[in-house]
Amino acid sequence: MNIPIFPVDSSISFITVTNPYDGIEIGTVANIAPEGAQMMIQAAKEGARVCRSLSRYERARVLETCASLVERDKDTFADLIVAEAGKTIKQAKKEVLRCVNTLKLSADEARRNGGEVVPFDAYAGSENRQGWFTREPLGIIVAITPYNDPLNLVAHKLGPAIAGGNAVILKPSDLTPLSAIKLVDYLVAAGMPSSVVLVATGGAMLGEALVSSQEVSASLSRLSVKPLAQKFLVRVLTRVLSRPRALRRPPSSVLE
Repeated sequence: MNIPIFPVDSSISFITVTNPYDGIEIGTVANIAPEGAQMMIQAAKEGARVCRSLSRYERARVLETCASLVERDKDTFADLIVAEAGKTIKQAKKEVLRCVNTLKLSADEARRNGGEVVPFDAYAGSENRQGWFTREPLGIIVAITPYNDPLNLVAHKLGPAIAGGNAVILKPSDLTPLSAIKLVDYLVAAGMPSSVVLVATGGAMLGEALVSSQEVSASLSRLSVKPLAQKFLVRVLTRVLSRPRALRRPPSSVLE
């Protein structure tokens, strides 16, 4: 797995990921200290610039391609969820399919999250006036995800954030970080620039340092939804994670 790690001193510690059922070691990840948060935020600024420059088509293509790759390797993802989260294989397979659906829905929102023309003719004197706005990226998003759905709840954060053109610093649960890291690997394999999503593995103090920074545009924390609410949630998050930019009136081609 390709874990984005920044230069740290040789004394850095590591987190051991174990199977909650039998305690067998599954893997290890870096335990980034709170002092590393500012370095990650500075690196994410470049990711924000890169993602902002991607067209809506490119963002959607990456998300759709990633969805196809995850669906292709669904059994591998399910086995990893079972190993690190202790879910049954049936539950894990269902979560993988929900992740695929979340990524596809996010791709749809990347295409439609453009803006809107607003007629002003609801008030006297404004009968022939229109305004418009576009939705622009916020910048850097910090996403903190829990252990109970280690793949799909990561997709819930990453999909809408990328669809909106943002960079993400992802802090997965230190109990179940491997599924999250694997999903980020697949996003990169699908064509997403590696600077767009940075993985911050560490404890609660690291998360606190990230979300308290004034250079972070928004923070997404633990959130779980039922399948029927998934489409609505993705649409809302994509809109929340893009900033409306108002213009006085649209170009003449739009007015026509």
